[in-house]
Amino acid sequence: MVNHRLTSGDCGQTSKMGFPVDKLRSTLTRLHLIRPAQAVDRFFRRLMGSVLLLARYLLRFPVLRPWVKFLLDRVDRGDRLHFEESEVIRVSDLLQREGLSFWIAGGWGVDILVGCETRRHGDLDIVLDGFHDNKSRVAQLLAGLGYQRLRPLGGTIWFPDAEVFEDGRGHLIEVLNVNWTLLAAAGSLLGPESASGPGPASTSSDLEDLLIERCTTTGQLADVSLPVLTAAAQQLFHHGYQRRAADSHAENILGLIALRDAGTDDIYVPTAPPTNHPASTLLLIPLFCLPPELWRLCRLYRNNIDLIPPHVTVAFPFLPLESVTPDVVRRLTNLLDEVSAFDFELSRVKWFGTNVVYLEPSEADRFRSITKALQAEFPDFLPYGGEFDTIIPHVTLSEHGTLFERRALGRAAPRFLPLAARAAHVWLMTNPAGVDDWAIAKVFMLHHEPS
Repeated sequence: MVNHRLTSGDCGQTSKMGFPVDKLRSTLTRLHLIRPAQAVDRFFRRLMGSVLLLARYLLRFPVLRPWVKFLLDRVDRGDRLHFEESEVIRVSDLLQREGLSFWIAGGWGVDILVGCETRRHGDLDIVLDGFHDNKSRVAQLLAGLGYQRLRPLGGTIWFPDAEVFEDGRGHLIEVLNVNWTLLAAAGSLLGPESASGPGPASTSSDLEDLLIERCTTTGQLADVSLPVLTAAAQQLFHHGYQRRAADSHAENILGLIALRDAGTDDIYVPTAPPTNHPASTLLLIPLFCLPPELWRLCRLYRNNIDLIPPHVTVAFPFLPLESVTPDVVRRLTNLLDEVSAFDFELSRVKWFGTNVVYLEPSEADRFRSITKALQAEFPDFLPYGGEFDTIIPHVTLSEHGTLFERRALGRAAPRFLPLAARAAHVWLMTNPAGVDDWAIAKVFMLHHEPS
C-alpha cells in the first residue's frame, strides 16, 4: 500500500551512489523536494513494471527463454512475493501475544472482513497504534520471525509514515502510521454513523480513541479472530493514490461485504457495460496452495490465475444469473452449510487428452458429492451442460496456448508436489462483463466443527 523506498537497508545503509539514505531523505525534505522525489520514484517503478511485463511475455518464446529467465530471476522481485494465510496468522499471533494494538489493512484486511482469501497477496499491511512509540518493539519482534527492516522513502496521504520488513521467503510487511487528523476530517465519508463528524472530543487523544472505535473491528481467517479496519475505512483508504489493478477487485469484495452486513440474500453483481452474452454463474472451491514459482509458471503458460485462482469446480455452468434469486441463495446456503470442510492433497499431474493439463485432488468422491447434491437440489443444473457422463474433479494448470507450452508445464509441475490443500469455502461467481470476466458474487462457508 505504501510507496516503497528508493533503496533498502538499515539505518546506516547508503544509496547506490554512495549517499547515505537518511541524509538523502532529510536533505530532500528540507529542500521541499521529497514529493517530487517520490513522484520520480513512482515513475521509474511503473516503467520497470512495464519492462517486466514485456519480459514475462518474451518468456513464451523458446529461443529467448534462457536469456530472459536469467534476467527475471534476478530482478522480478514482485513475482516472488507471496504472503500466505498461515503467515498472516503467525505474525498477528505474535503481535497480539505481546499486547500490541494493531489492525490489518490493505488486501488482506479486506479478505479478513469477507472471511477468506480472495486473491494472492504480495504483502501484509499493518496499521500500528502508537506508531512512533511501538515501531522499535515491532521491529525486534519481526526480527525474531526472520524479518529484516528495509528503508522506506515515504508514505501515502493516509499513511505518512511506514516501516517495511522482508524475510528471505517472499514475505513483505508494511507497518503503517495512520493520519488520524486527516481521517477525522474525512469522517463524513465513513458512513451514516460518522456523518456528523467524529463527535465531541476534548483532546487529540480522545479524538483518536473515537476514530479507532469507529474504524476498527475484528474478522475471521481460518477460524482465527484478527483485528482489522472496517469496510468503511478500507473503502476510504482506496482513495488518495493512483489506482492499481487490484483495486477494482477490492472494491468488488467490499460491495459483497456490504450486502452481507445488510443481512440480505442478494448476490453482488459488479456494474458492467451492456454485453450481448447471457450472464451465467458457476460454483467453485478456490485454492491458494500453489507455491510462487508454480503460480508464475501457470501464468507464463497462458493460465491467468490472477483473475480466477486455482480451483476445483463443483458446478459449471450453474444457473443463468437472472435465475439466482434470494431464494436460490438461501437454498445454497442451507445445502453448503451441511457440507463439512475437509483437507485434501494435490499429488499427481494428469491430462484430458492433450487439451488440458491438471492436478488430481485426493478426496475426489467428496467433491463429486457436492456436485451431486447441487444436482438434486437444482434439477435444471447439468454439470458441464451434460457434455460429460463422468464428473472428474480437477485443478486446471493450463488449457490455453500451444501443446508445447502445456507439456512444458506438465513436466515442470511434479517437482512442486504434493501440495496440501483445504476445501473451506465455495464461491458463487458470475460474468456480466464478458464471457471470461468472472467476479465473486457470494462466498459460502463450508461447515466447520469447532476444535
